[in-house]
Order: sequence, then C-alpha cells, then structure tokens
Amino acid sequence: MGSGEAAPDGKKPRHLHWVAPYYIALACVTVAQFERFVAATGHDAGEDWKKDRDRPEHPVRYVNWRDARAYCDWAGLRLPTEAEWELAARGYGGLEYPWGDDWEGGRRVCWDKQKGPGGATVPVYAHPEGVSPLGGFQHSGNLWEWCEDAWDEGVYRRYAGGDFRPPEEGKYRLFRGASWGIKYPRYFRAAYRRSDGPASRYGSLGFRPARTVTF
Repeated sequence: MGSGEAAPDGKKPRHLHWVAPYYIALACVTVAQFERFVAATGHDAGEDWKKDRDRPEHPVRYVNWRDARAYCDWAGLRLPTEAEWELAARGYGGLEYPWGDDWEGGRRVCWDKQKGPGGATVPVYAHPEGVSPLGGFQHSGNLWEWCEDAWDEGVYRRYAGGDFRPPEEGKYRLFRGASWGIKYPRYFRAAYRRSDGPASRYGSLGFRPARTVTF
C-alpha cells in the first residue's frame, strides 16, 4: 500500500498492509440504485444527483460522505476503508494502475480526454479493459469514490510500523480513484489519495459499498 519515497507526504511509505477478509462491489452505486434508496427512506440528498436520472446505469454523483453512509446503512453494507479500496484497485501485486504499471495514454479509463457521451461519466460497467486484478470496474476514472477513513497525512508511517487501525475521527474524509474531469495521469494511480469535508457534494464524487465477511 502507498507509494515510494519520491511521492508527496500522505502517500508514503510504501508498505505491507494487513486487511481482514471483506467484500467490495465490482462497481459504483448507480443512479437507479440510489433512487430506490431515496424513495424507500426519504433521505434528503439534495437535488443535484437527480441530474442524471436519464442515465440510470451511470454512477450516482453529487453525493456526500454522509449520503453514501446512509445508503450503505440502508443496504446492510458499509463504505470501504482506503486499504480495502486500494487492494481492490491494484491487487495483491501492488500495480501502479488497476490494469498494470503503465498509463497507456489513458485509453482504459473515463477521463478528461475520453469522457462519456454527455461530457462526463460513462456507465458503471464500461471500459472492461481497465478492470482491476480482483475484477473491479473503474477504480481509476469516472468518479472519485468515498472511503470510510478520516484524512490523516501521517497514517502511512503508523501503518508501516504495524498499527493498521484506520483513523476514525477528523475534519475530512478520504476519497480515491480520480474522475472524468481529471487530465493528469498521476491522479489515476491506485495509491493516489485526496480528501474533503463529509458534507461536500460534487459532480465528480460517488462511492462503491463494501461488506465485512463474518464467519
């Protein structure tokens, strides 16, 4: 997990990370799925997410961290930790991108130079050529994806020391994966991480759920 010493703080050091067994969705939650949740619960997620109602198979966007958690609670799921997300994105071999170690001109992702037909997202199962080693779609591109963890710039050094507890408290929440509006390849690396406030809603942010394995 993480990047080498040449990476900015917050993304290093690269380290081995223990992750308990878990499930994670192969794709982001769609507009259709989120609409069923809102209809069933009356959850107030604002109005902007409805802009894509005519694209039910696209990932829902304009959802904040709290909206994502509310959906997961309703569905009996949860948000992934960033360690779980990164493992699903780069596989056990620690690839640079979900499909391999080379950018390849961005032909495998939805990004600034290869957007969807509406000038933004593509359906959640588009670009199968960019699938991750564990079968996940669009871990790079289309939308940034909320994770459960709070932002902690120094947490990787704690992880490298063997303390794998993710940070729970903090002003900001993590998201991963880059989006349709990004034009710089470095943002699409599986180790790249960003954060924002849990109330933030953008047209570049969505989520994919996870679930704990119980024995």
